[in-house]
Amino acid sequence: MRDLRDATVLITGASRGLGVDMARAFCEAGCKIALAARSQTELAAVAETLGGGIVSRRVLAVPADVGDEAAREALVRAVEARLGSIDILVNNAGIECVCDFEEMPAEVIEQIIRVNVTGLVLLTRLVVPGMIQRRRGHILNIASVAGLMAVPHNAVYSASKHAVVGLSRSLRIELADHGIGVSALCPGFVEGGMFLRWGRRPPAFAGLVSAAAVAHAAVDCVRRNRGEVVVNPGLGKIADWFQAMAPDFSARMLGWTGVVDFLREQARRNARGGDSAE
Repeated sequence: MRDLRDATVLITGASRGLGVDMARAFCEAGCKIALAARSQTELAAVAETLGGGIVSRRVLAVPADVGDEAAREALVRAVEARLGSIDILVNNAGIECVCDFEEMPAEVIEQIIRVNVTGLVLLTRLVVPGMIQRRRGHILNIASVAGLMAVPHNAVYSASKHAVVGLSRSLRIELADHGIGVSALCPGFVEGGMFLRWGRRPPAFAGLVSAAAVAHAAVDCVRRNRGEVVVNPGLGKIADWFQAMAPDFSARMLGWTGVVDFLREQARRNARGGDSAE
């Protein structure tokens, strides 16, 4: 089991939701934390909460859009200059838009792919050479159960998370000889977040996980170098098995649990209310 004390952790999408909980968990493990997200105000508030009076030495907030090449490069330079070499990269930034595929604007599709896939891949590409040189490091990619099975009315997000899972599985093998671990963390429905904005809860049978449970699993992935972890109660833990071995049954199961109806209805509500990707 790896000791994480004084490791430098870069977490993207760190201004809200899971990013904040994971930052707190890694901070409690003794890590130095670099927070990255687009909102400077929200990042500063999170940094103050985590770092108190020693923000400049242990916690760093860097406003950055991981979908932008110059911003990615500036982010890595800033973290290395202030906190040292990046030991752990947590690719958490992501955009989701629940809507019917034929209604999704082209610019939203491009934004989801740019942030969830292209930005993640290229930020990882910036960090990996230094890890190879030092022969240590860990890449933790926050994927989703949506990256293991079909998710109607959320198809582009699901496709982006399938890409993240595929990248993680491939890099885990490729980088192992260099002493670098790679993990894919796949939560199911997480309490709070978009559900607070929607004012709805997913079907009870689908299950909910707490953000704290996902954050705990994130730290555990790095400590134990776990390859792929699903954080979801019940049958969601073997969602990928159902999808691979019995895809038609998997689709029917989504219907039985009420997930398809839940997402279909939310897509309709978002279309009427003009809900944007987030």
